[in-house]
Amino acid sequence: MDCIEVGSHTKLFGVVGEGISYTLSPVIHNFSFQRLGVNGVYLTFDIPRGKFTLIFPSLPEIAEGLNVTVPYKEDVIPFLSDLSKDAKKVGAVNTIYRGTGYNTDYLALRSLVEERIEGGGRAVLFGAGGAAKAAAFALAELGFKVAVINRTRKRSEELVRKLREAGYDSEVSESCDESHRVVVNSTPDPTFVPERCIRGELAVEFVYKPVETPVVKLALSRGMKVVNGLQILVRQAMESERIWFGKSLNDEEVVSHLYARQLVR
Repeated sequence: MDCIEVGSHTKLFGVVGEGISYTLSPVIHNFSFQRLGVNGVYLTFDIPRGKFTLIFPSLPEIAEGLNVTVPYKEDVIPFLSDLSKDAKKVGAVNTIYRGTGYNTDYLALRSLVEERIEGGGRAVLFGAGGAAKAAAFALAELGFKVAVINRTRKRSEELVRKLREAGYDSEVSESCDESHRVVVNSTPDPTFVPERCIRGELAVEFVYKPVETPVVKLALSRGMKVVNGLQILVRQAMESERIWFGKSLNDEEVVSHLYARQLVR
């Protein structure tokens, strides 16, 4: 398909974060826009934390849709006109459409886990930020008891309280000594999860790199099923486009394009 000519009717989309020069989101969405025939352009808005409150408030006014990544998935909420049911429940936003916040991390992870394993038993979650909140609610709704491990105990306690208030079984944990079926790294650090904790039936890694992270490598070597960061990134991106346009490509077509561009391997 020919490239769409940018003009006065071209809609603006983009991803908001800090230190995100590595992001694959523009490649994913601009390819998808072309394939879907959407007259849109997708850019990276890399905003330093000190300038966030100066720059961000205007973006939902001029952009048709946005994605939000670290560290702003919670910070954007006061600047939005409304939140979807899922975003309210999770308390974090990674997708914006015409001023309303959504959480497609939650939608993506829930579907990816559900495709690989039946719910029930214990899940250990490393992290307590925006991605962790999405993972915690997705796992809890699939029937897992969620144990939260985080560098800052207060953040763990806040997430556990949120889960319990919603009626889900959860606890703050200091280690992963007890048996668990699922282990999740929702932190930006792919080395944060101790090797002894990478066991069970399924490993989930939010970090995406051109090559497999230590969590993914070790999980595969131990015969575990895996949801990797690229799969989460692509699935949540396609969930975002279904919110923006009511349609999207399938995950496989997008992943094939990234491999063809040699952006992942």
